[in-house]
Amino acid sequence: MDYTFLLGSLENILGKSHKRARGNHAFNCPFCNHRKPKLEINMATNEEGKNFWECWVCQTRGTTIRSLLFQLKTPTELASEVMKYLPKGSNYSYTPTEVVQLPKEYQPLYSATTTSIIANKIRKYLYERGLTDNDFIKYGIGYCTGGDYGGRIIIPSYNASNQLNFFVARSHDGNYFKYKNPEASKDIIFFENLINWNQPVVLCEGVFDAMAIRRNAIPILGKSISDELQKKLLRSTVKDIYIALDSDATKKAIEYTEKFINLGKRVYLVNLKEKDPSEMGFNAFTHLIQTAEEVTLNTLMRYKLESI
Repeated sequence: MDYTFLLGSLENILGKSHKRARGNHAFNCPFCNHRKPKLEINMATNEEGKNFWECWVCQTRGTTIRSLLFQLKTPTELASEVMKYLPKGSNYSYTPTEVVQLPKEYQPLYSATTTSIIANKIRKYLYERGLTDNDFIKYGIGYCTGGDYGGRIIIPSYNASNQLNFFVARSHDGNYFKYKNPEASKDIIFFENLINWNQPVVLCEGVFDAMAIRRNAIPILGKSISDELQKKLLRSTVKDIYIALDSDATKKAIEYTEKFINLGKRVYLVNLKEKDPSEMGFNAFTHLIQTAEEVTLNTLMRYKLESI
């Protein structure tokens, strides 16, 4: 069977493939980001309408290309292109995933003119919080001139494929509710495209905390770690996880610490001492990271008793 067009449409999503035996093609795995092409997909649909796929490193696997597209949260347009090259009825219909878009009024801050009153106010606010012009570019920070998010700072997040998966809209002058975020799923990994999964990661609460930490920090947008992020951490080669949540989330932090330890990760609880990373600044937080002690199952009991 000729699967040239199917392969081509998958390569538009996963990148260049390498031919293997028995109709398999290997791609770089978007789940574990291994440096070698370890995600193998069988391009020959069997009699049951299945195309088995598996990453030989992180063990993420499935039986249909539809399930692969679903796990990748593939945009509808790209997924539909793949589906039309599969045998009729082999993978059922594809349910479109939620598509997040930046507000049409969004303007990137780095290119805003110095005559823009809104942009100048936002720049001043962000400078006072320790951010720089380079941060505006790195994080794609912008603002809205009108609409539902008028006058708000917009901080977008992109997944590993550089597709927008969420954005935070924050006020800066105290005249609004602090946050007004899109009605979209938070089961995502914020700033995923900026994370190196081969290095220690820091889990913190807010986007300003993550930007203050500067390197390999993931804001969880609250007190709970999303299912998507938990799965990613467990599949990845990350060995060291630093949990830096506010003191009112101590029980949650202990719960996640125990889970990650039992799954073979080294975990460090960072004592924020009543200040967020964004309040204490980069140097002070770096010192806390450097002095944080690894939590063991033995010392975990002490943390549990202290949190009662």
